[in-house]
Amino acid sequence: MPSALRPVVLGGALLIGLGGCTGPDEETERRQQRPVRTEPVHGGHLRVGYALEPTSLDAVLGRSGGDAYYWRQIYDQLVDADRDLNPRPSTSLATSWEISEDPDAITFHLREGVVFHDGTPFDAEAVKFNVERILDPATKATPRASMTVIDSVDVVDTHVVRFNLSRPWGAGVNMLADRGGVMNSPAEVLRLGADYGWQPAGTGPFRVDRVITGTMVRLVRNEAYWGVDAEGRRLPYLDEVTIRVIRDETVLASALRTGEIDVAYLPYKDVAAFRRDDRFRIETMDGGTVAMLLAFNVGSPPLDDVNLRLAVAHAIDPVVINKAIYFDKVLVADSGMWPVGAMAHDPDVPRPRYDLDKAREYLAKAGKPDGFEFTALTWTSPVLIPTAEIIRAMLKKIGVVMNIEVFSVGVATENFFHGRLHPVYITGWSRYPEPDWIASLAFKSDGFYNAGNLPRPDVDALVEEGASLYAPEDRQRVYRELNALILREAWFVPFLYGVTYAAAPGKVRNLDRLMGWDGKMNLKEIWLDE
Repeated sequence: MPSALRPVVLGGALLIGLGGCTGPDEETERRQQRPVRTEPVHGGHLRVGYALEPTSLDAVLGRSGGDAYYWRQIYDQLVDADRDLNPRPSTSLATSWEISEDPDAITFHLREGVVFHDGTPFDAEAVKFNVERILDPATKATPRASMTVIDSVDVVDTHVVRFNLSRPWGAGVNMLADRGGVMNSPAEVLRLGADYGWQPAGTGPFRVDRVITGTMVRLVRNEAYWGVDAEGRRLPYLDEVTIRVIRDETVLASALRTGEIDVAYLPYKDVAAFRRDDRFRIETMDGGTVAMLLAFNVGSPPLDDVNLRLAVAHAIDPVVINKAIYFDKVLVADSGMWPVGAMAHDPDVPRPRYDLDKAREYLAKAGKPDGFEFTALTWTSPVLIPTAEIIRAMLKKIGVVMNIEVFSVGVATENFFHGRLHPVYITGWSRYPEPDWIASLAFKSDGFYNAGNLPRPDVDALVEEGASLYAPEDRQRVYRELNALILREAWFVPFLYGVTYAAAPGKVRNLDRLMGWDGKMNLKEIWLDE
């Protein structure tokens, strides 16, 4: 892991004591003796359980999709979006925007009176700084490839900023609802340098109070937060949030069941038991992730041969993996990297499906009828490690030997996409309904998540065309063609789409607002009825 990404411990240790906690039966009885509140109340400490520690709290430099569970609480986006990915000015740092096509530009009118966590003002100069930081190749910003359409940024007025574009950018407004639209304090970025990733200053509802590497991130209310709910009540409701890193699925479920934590996304093996427990509510999102996929480095032998990639893809039976590892709680993928619910999801696109005869045909085409050997990479996920073992057994049926190496998620992701040390990565993927996020970052020749980075002008042209169009039907046409190409050449082959199961006891209110458009947690409207 590069030094800029190496975690540090800030402040003293936080003792998360569990002694003296009220037991679940006693708690239920106590709650039943008083009226249930219907209006949100301010205050309280929410304890969240999550399996991954962040690779960085700076959204621009984070390498894992799981980082969003943390940074979503710290930042606002220039353009926010609702769960259907519709731009939502009421929760955005830009209150309005105009798109012009001659010349191509987007002009944003910014919210006034907003300050960063360090007390410095959010304004057009801050937007210019943030966008130019992303576009600077030296930053190595994760979202850079999706934003190179921006030629320059002009400060028009204190709260008016214009993006000058090299071409139309139909994907632009939606793209700014993710990492690319996050606003960091310029003063703190410059002051802290490499340490900024663990002491970030956004404009969001919570600010970072303490980080204990590999253990927890403690967030406290941003008292200067500008946001309010639909009735005009100030946000966030909570005083503080502790996100505990709990890697073991059994420990995570037990901590939720006994009240040591208040909310978590359930391990698949525990969904049925929690559904039977009337103390808990469960909210779901189909296609909340790509639960399992194979990402190929198309420039790394031996899987630089498309026939060998297709042989591997056709030898994997996702139905078996779903039953054995995911307890039939996820969806067998019927398309590409855009899962159920995404604009570019297309169940009619041709894709590799389980067929051992076809797998053997592709081996013969590659001149490897008796099989070959390679080493796959995965990370320390309780579902991906056994999944890799099952895939290894499946590939043996066609004579293919797959070795397995396992690292932490940050190291594995860095090794595969930058180190290029492995030909294939068995992993999951976050939900990105805006199709250009995946297209620009994973398919484009210079994309951060394109491990091969081989020149492909035909793919680049499709990516740029899809991002430039404004009409949804025109964009869908382009992404169908791009989807088919990526699956036909087996760059990324998803096998399972995830279903996200968020669970919490009755005292956690507004659980239906927990999951945003990307399936990640957004805690600013959660409140506790204690």
